Amino acid sequence: MMRALFLSLLVAVAVAGPGAMPARAETPALAPDQAALRAEMARIHAGHVDADALQRIDSDIANLHTGVASMDATSTSGMTGGDLPQGHYPSLKAAQFTAPAPSGTPAGAVAETSAAGATKWTRLASYAAETPKPEAAKPEPAAAPVAAKAADKPQRTYVGRETCESCHQQEATNWAHTIHAKVFQQNPRTELQAQNCEACHGPGSAHVEDPSDLTTIISFSKKSKTPIAEQNGQCLGCHAGGQRIFWHDSVHDSNQLGCADCHNPMTTFGARGLTARESINETCFQCHKAQHAEFARRSHMPLLEGKLSCTDCHNPHGSTTAPLLKADSVNEVCFTCHADKRGPFLFEHAPVRESCLNCHSPHGSNFESLLTAPRPVLCQQCHSQFGHPSGLLTAGNMARGPGPDPRLIATSCQTCHVNIHGSNSPSGARFER
Repeated sequence: MMRALFLSLLVAVAVAGPGAMPARAETPALAPDQAALRAEMARIHAGHVDADALQRIDSDIANLHTGVASMDATSTSGMTGGDLPQGHYPSLKAAQFTAPAPSGTPAGAVAETSAAGATKWTRLASYAAETPKPEAAKPEPAAAPVAAKAADKPQRTYVGRETCESCHQQEATNWAHTIHAKVFQQNPRTELQAQNCEACHGPGSAHVEDPSDLTTIISFSKKSKTPIAEQNGQCLGCHAGGQRIFWHDSVHDSNQLGCADCHNPMTTFGARGLTARESINETCFQCHKAQHAEFARRSHMPLLEGKLSCTDCHNPHGSTTAPLLKADSVNEVCFTCHADKRGPFLFEHAPVRESCLNCHSPHGSNFESLLTAPRPVLCQQCHSQFGHPSGLLTAGNMARGPGPDPRLIATSCQTCHVNIHGSNSPSGARFER
């Protein structure tokens, strides 16, 4: 009896068709949290993707293409994200890989095309998931803060030399005798030089409006609010190249030394170079106190006597050598004056060819001829074998010591070995006479 009732029910359903079946109640889908969704997408696009996010993306792709691809365009038309079943959202990516169907194509063919497009997108998505992701490039800093900072600065204009002199009368009097004043006023080479004071200090309109704000004008002093790089940039605008070709990354530039620390373009203190002190040497001695003391020793270069200056050996604006030398090596600098020591020699003394500093102190010494040690102690630093010529001599071998030695009494190694820098004599292998 039960079997007959079940068969009759199946026949009735088949005759009535699928439309007679009651609609299945489905739980309405909740609209996604748009703020949370945007925040997560921004985090993903910024390159911050964790394992949980990857798993959610994979599940969304699977739910998307297994659900929506099986639904035709008619069944999904007019639906929004909230109307679609849970997990079923329209795929814009799938549509990109689906060729537009020609007019007159049956609906079944359109459905097949959409399903093929969804399958192609699913295959590409799975390939992208298996391929290692390259490291996300670091975003470049936004230019907005820079633009905002530039917008905050007032637009400055030139006000003319007369306006500057109305307040800075003493500075104008001192500056009138400098080489800068003569060039800027009488023979300016560019439009910038024709601006006189403002050629170096920049347009002064903002400074005139508020003289108390020292950031509106470029000033050159140790108390200046202008960065050292900007101060030096003003000077290098005209004085670039030449001796200043190696200024950048030189020891003076690395130590944040400003041009105004050594030069005073507003007046004439020195004979040349608009130095900050009366001479080049005095200007250098502001920082180099140790070298100043060395020149006061018993044997020294004639720098304090005015026969030499620091720039005869050094280029303070930069050089390819560590101590800012004006040549490629120490010896090349020394040979500019001591040409008789240059050679070439038939018999050369190895320490001499290596560096003059092996035996001499360049600025000053308490021993004769700028030697770093007295003779024969200096020679014994290398010639240390027993017996002549280099038996160890100490203070006890001096004339008043317990064991006086004639080599320390009014004589030295150079009494016999006179050509110590090198010899061209056929019999001068030992640098003798």
